[in-house]
Amino acid sequence: MKRTGIAGLLAAAAMLIPIAPATADPIGDLFGSASGSLDSGSSAFGSSGDKVTHYGKLGRAGARNGVKSINVWVYNPKGARETTPGTFPKNSRLGVRWNSIIDAGPIVDGNECRMEVRLAGPKVPKEAALYKTQDCTAVKSYFFKGGGNFTIRVTDLVSGASNSIAFSVE
Repeated sequence: MKRTGIAGLLAAAAMLIPIAPATADPIGDLFGSASGSLDSGSSAFGSSGDKVTHYGKLGRAGARNGVKSINVWVYNPKGARETTPGTFPKNSRLGVRWNSIIDAGPIVDGNECRMEVRLAGPKVPKEAALYKTQDCTAVKSYFFKGGGNFTIRVTDLVSGASNSIAFSVE
């Protein structure tokens, strides 16, 4: 069936216009919902050019897992509303989501890492202060009853790469 006139032109044009995905947050799609408004210190895919941008403390050259850097974000699985940028209400489930990046830019999505996730802030229970995993790309969440300023640092002991995220709870 041949289309003519304005309707035909619109239909043809619609076929040429790229459609954006439902979300522009591929990391969020991978890990579930998270607060998209706080993306401090990291970028999922580096810069927009051909050169990859690495954040945080860089890993050692020649590390056996190839990790060059770690990107981190506040993980907000329940979607707690920020009272101000980087500040969340008490009684919120928050944490960190991270991915490890090799020198050329692709994400390391395996268990070749020795990650230490350290939570620092007021009245952090000893059992919550340090979490260890081999997952190079993952999430770790905590329930925050009380307020204060918190930092979560993710370090890969294999490569030496690390990065951290800071946020407040009030």
